[in-house]
Parts: sequence; C-alpha cells; structure tokens
Amino acid sequence: MEAPALMDAHVQLKRIYTALNEALDLTRQLADAVDRDDQISAQMLISMRQEPTDKLARAQQALEQQRRSLPAGDAARLSAILKGAEAETAEEGPVTAQVGANQRVLKQLVELDRVVNRKLAREKSIYK
Repeated sequence: MEAPALMDAHVQLKRIYTALNEALDLTRQLADAVDRDDQISAQMLISMRQEPTDKLARAQQALEQQRRSLPAGDAARLSAILKGAEAETAEEGPVTAQVGANQRVLKQLVELDRVVNRKLAREKSIYK
C-alpha cells in the first residue's frame, strides 16, 4: 500500500481515537454523576456524548470511503489492518499501532458504558 493511503488512514484512525477518548471521558463523568445520583448532570452528559459519537461516525465513514476507493489489493490490506493484522512493512507500523490503541480505548469505553447502562436501566439494560 502506498504511503499517502496509509497516511490518510492514519489520520482517520487518530480522529477515531480522539472521539473515543472524548466519549470515554464523558462516560467517566456520567458514571460519577450516576454514583452521586445527580440526574441533571447525567442527562446533560448523556446528550453531550452525541458529539463524539457523531465525530466517530464521520471518521469511520471517511475511512470506509477511502478503503472503497483503493485498488482491490490495497483495499484488502487496509481491511486486514483495520481488523488487527500485524504490520508487514515499516510504513504500516504507525497505522497498526493506532488500530491497537483504538481497540484498547474502545474496550474500556464499552466496559464502562456497560456498567453505567446497568446502573441506569437496571433490568432494561441493553447489555444482558
């Protein structure tokens, strides 16, 4: 895969990382508000999580659009990298590292969201 394509993917992956971290921070604040039984803050934080979610969706969409615009072999390689494949070249290293960082933050976010959702929704939680 050519360097400009890798750079473009890396830029989108960094945007995804930033959005995930914003959502994680807001979710931590939400967890604190729920623990304090502060319903007003909780409602505000829930609505504030929409912005990083929208940023995440835009970056994911741009990354998918980029993947679709690549030649078949490069598109397949980018797909593999995005699914966690190891770097095959030095140029792929930063991209694969960013994918790993994104996956770690996403895992933290999902775990914390699960806890908060169960506290808020109890038996109606989306997590079973």
